[in-house]
Amino acid sequence: MTLEEIFWLSQTIAAVAIVGSLLFVAMEVRSSNQVSRHWIVEELLADYRSVRMGIANNTDLSRAWHSGLHDFAALDPVDKVRFSLAADMFFQTHQSLYLHYRDGRMPRALYEPQRSTMTDWLGYPGLQAVWDLRKHYFHSAYRSMMDDTIATVRTGGPMPNLYRERPAQSG
Repeated sequence: MTLEEIFWLSQTIAAVAIVGSLLFVAMEVRSSNQVSRHWIVEELLADYRSVRMGIANNTDLSRAWHSGLHDFAALDPVDKVRFSLAADMFFQTHQSLYLHYRDGRMPRALYEPQRSTMTDWLGYPGLQAVWDLRKHYFHSAYRSMMDDTIATVRTGGPMPNLYRERPAQSG
C-alpha cells in the first residue's frame, strides 16, 4: 500500500467517523428536544392541577368560585376579586397549554382533553363575564380561540352542570 493510498483511506475513515458523529449528535438533540417538550407539558399540567387544587382547598375561594360560575355580577366585591383571580389563573394556564399545542410542543392527545374541559367550563356565564373583562391581557390567537369557543357554547344549549350543583331534571 502506498503512502497516497493510506492517505485516502484515512480520509475516508475520517469522513465516515464525522458522518457517524453527526448522526449521533442529531439523535441526541432530537431526544433532548423530546424530553424538554415532555417536561414543559408536565409542568403545565402540574400548574393546571395546582390551580384546581387551590380552589378546592380554600373554602372561601371554593364558595366564590361556585357562586361566581353562575352569576359573577351577584358576587360581593371581595368574592369578585377571588373569582376573577382564580379565573385568570385558570385562563393563563390554559393559554400556555393552547400555545404549546399550537406551536407543536404538545401532542394533540394531551391537549384535546384540556380543550374539552375548557369548553365545558366556558358554558358558565360567570367565566364568560370574567373573560370579557380580562381577555385583552391574553395572546391574540388564544383570545380568538376563546371568543369562538364562547360563541359556540352560548348557542349550544343549557349551562353545564359540572359539579352536579343543580338537581337532575326528572322526565
